[in-house]
Amino acid sequence: MRLLTAYISREITLSFVAVLGVLLLVIIGGEVARLLTEALEGRLSPDLVLQLVLLKIPVAMEILLPLSVLLAVMLTFGRLYHDREMEVLSGSGIAPSYFMRLVMVFALMAALMAGFFSVFMASWSMQQERSILAEGQLRTHIKSLVGGRFTPLPSSQGVFYAETVSAKGELTEVFIQLKTPEKQDQLLLAPQGYFEQKQGRTQLILLNGQVMSGLLGQDQLMIQRFEQMSVWLPDWQVTLSALEVEALDTMTLWQRRNEPRAMAHLQWRFFVVGSVLVLAFVGWRLSRVAPRKGRYSRMAIGLGFYLVFTQVAIALRSQIQSGGLAMFPGMFIMLIFPLLLVLPIGHWWWLVKRRLVKE
Repeated sequence: MRLLTAYISREITLSFVAVLGVLLLVIIGGEVARLLTEALEGRLSPDLVLQLVLLKIPVAMEILLPLSVLLAVMLTFGRLYHDREMEVLSGSGIAPSYFMRLVMVFALMAALMAGFFSVFMASWSMQQERSILAEGQLRTHIKSLVGGRFTPLPSSQGVFYAETVSAKGELTEVFIQLKTPEKQDQLLLAPQGYFEQKQGRTQLILLNGQVMSGLLGQDQLMIQRFEQMSVWLPDWQVTLSALEVEALDTMTLWQRRNEPRAMAHLQWRFFVVGSVLVLAFVGWRLSRVAPRKGRYSRMAIGLGFYLVFTQVAIALRSQIQSGGLAMFPGMFIMLIFPLLLVLPIGHWWWLVKRRLVKE
């Protein structure tokens, strides 16, 4: 039995790794093409492409892991049925419950993996991606500056000058001429300055400088000195949108569980874990084929079942977000429905075949 357990476990694992690898390459390949296009167009720094691609993996795992488990189980046991290995094993006195236990043990390990990505890593990767994109936009702005050269600000709103500009955004001998909302000129002078990300926006910090206003017109000249001053340059702000609900960590979602949107995404994260177990069982039920018969028709049924299962779950999540569906049982009803559907189908199919044999 140990050899048989090792054999079947190895077959399921190899199928799972192969399917997951192919699906991941397809998803990540499309993302790489999109990011490279943005890099070529100058909207994204090329050295950030690899980081952003890697951060897409945890989010993709939420969708790919349940599908990979379904296909791995169907491929493994479909081949065993097709090659009559299951017929030999059943004739040797091995009960179907033995194979079912192997499937559930494998599914449980895959569910733990899915839980790690869904509950912890997906939200973390979204937050990191958000920060990296802001950093990339900041780098783009810094690269547009040339030390020792006057740079017009967008929309003719002023002029920027710095004697030196480092790759990290550190400046020396800064000169900025701005137009105030009252259409008055304002001059900012500082020996040092630097860019930084603060409160979701990019700002220029000037040190030990002065502000001069009233240089033109009838207004009296005013000079104000400062030790530190934050400046928002026109059209240079890298403004980050408010953190989306799906990017919040699980603990924060739990604290806001009374809000429909937070509860919907909280249920989704645990739904992904449960869906791995459900789809493993569905794959086991659908994998049985007659010897020497085509097994890929069952694969098509399995894929169709997965698409319907996932789309209905997403629709239920949207309904919870909008308040059109009660928070409980919410999405978890989709974990019970497939079992109620697959079990009767298998039972009635067994009864029909038994009656045909008697006749």
